Amino acid sequence: MGGSDKKAGRVPAFLIIALLGSLTGALFSVGNGFAEESSGSAPSDHDWKTINNSIAKRKFSLAEQQIGNYIKFHPKRREAYTLGARIARKIHQPGKGIAILDKGISQYPDDKTLLRLKAELLMEQGNMSRSRTILNRLSRDPTLSQKEKEKVTEDKKTLEVLVLSTPPLETFDQNINFQEPVPPPFQSPSTYEMENSDYHIHIQNVDIGYSGGSSIGTGITAETPLLKDTVHFQAGTNLYVGSASGQTSGLESYLFAGVDGQGPDGLQYLLDAGDVFAGNQVNAGLYGHLDLPLGRLRIDGQGWYQLPWSGYGQAILEGALQSGGLLNATVSLIPNLSLSGEYEYTYDTLGGSQTPFGINHNTMVAVDWNFLKKPDLHLVAGYDTQSFTPFIPNATNLVPVLLSSNFGFAGLSTLDQLGRYVVLNGQLGGVVGTFDTPGPLAGLQADIGASVQANEHLEFYANLSYESLAAAYVGAVTTMMFGINVWL
Repeated sequence: MGGSDKKAGRVPAFLIIALLGSLTGALFSVGNGFAEESSGSAPSDHDWKTINNSIAKRKFSLAEQQIGNYIKFHPKRREAYTLGARIARKIHQPGKGIAILDKGISQYPDDKTLLRLKAELLMEQGNMSRSRTILNRLSRDPTLSQKEKEKVTEDKKTLEVLVLSTPPLETFDQNINFQEPVPPPFQSPSTYEMENSDYHIHIQNVDIGYSGGSSIGTGITAETPLLKDTVHFQAGTNLYVGSASGQTSGLESYLFAGVDGQGPDGLQYLLDAGDVFAGNQVNAGLYGHLDLPLGRLRIDGQGWYQLPWSGYGQAILEGALQSGGLLNATVSLIPNLSLSGEYEYTYDTLGGSQTPFGINHNTMVAVDWNFLKKPDLHLVAGYDTQSFTPFIPNATNLVPVLLSSNFGFAGLSTLDQLGRYVVLNGQLGGVVGTFDTPGPLAGLQADIGASVQANEHLEFYANLSYESLAAAYVGAVTTMMFGINVWL
């Protein structure tokens, strides 16, 4: 939808939750683990039995609430904190588990089990830096038993896998505002170790249709390990075919090579360069992308120079190029509620780099409230403003850009896993605002997509988006994306 489709990078927290599967055995077992935790040496009481009864009935959310009340009156019962943390993990509420553990750590500041459980929940929450700090502190503790050392070592190995677990960034797409495929299904750390160290082929197609024209783009990228498992070499090509009413088709392409890599605490980067064919010219093109997690703040920046401007069929026919940048910042205000802001600037030319065409400014702010976990539901709302300044007379007769738009948007979105191998996503909402019009208009925006992991070597994904009113187009626009990932 208007604001939520413009996410500049993928959301690693979704993958991180799944990748912690290797910690499940260490955290708990539904039967034995809870039973062992609840049968501690401390005498049992009525409230403790009530908690155990809720667990036996698999009412884990209720048990977590009961433990929260229990520790208020029994602050010295150590096993209540560990049990509460493990139940919070079971219901995928790491924040609640951390809150319980913090109360326990205030009572037992040097308790190694409580500290290790907190590090594991911080991993699930995506806070790799704080998790690493705790694990490093524990690993240096001379009083750590051999069994505890093994558990901490295992957690540190899992942490490093999680840091490398997010899919690599991709080169510049033909529509910078619609370049995020549906994330793959949950995977084990061993699967992502393979994906980060072996050869990878990615094929993607994006079709854009609107009143008076269309654009079809196909990209093929091959990726190979370059430096250990953290830096990869990639090379490929993007081909774009544009068409418009009453005109023949046009072609642009980007042949590129570069590197992508991952650094500490989830940092990702990509840089590629190559030859761009457009307007009977061959120009040098450049693209860079940096995704930087900073605790509750995430900054994602992209920049590109003289790459195909292929969001419009008419732009391809005119041999248009585009340079620009996009900066996105997202902050987690409280658990399940985030605020994001985004700014995009573009400079467009026609006939390759010969004729300046115009500049575009686009600013967006949005809030995202994940108000329901099962099924996953988000309320997304925000405001978007866009303005295009042409450099030539009658510019919209050549490329039908929307000169200005100012609109608010709101809607529901979901991203849920069905079974073991399928992820579905969807969005449905509306917009109200001006779209180069004297008065406000109301419109519909919706999309649906899926990702299917056929096996550990093969993934398919597809996404279909419809906007009756959009930030950059006159009238409705439909975008269809589909692709395949192969790991050899």
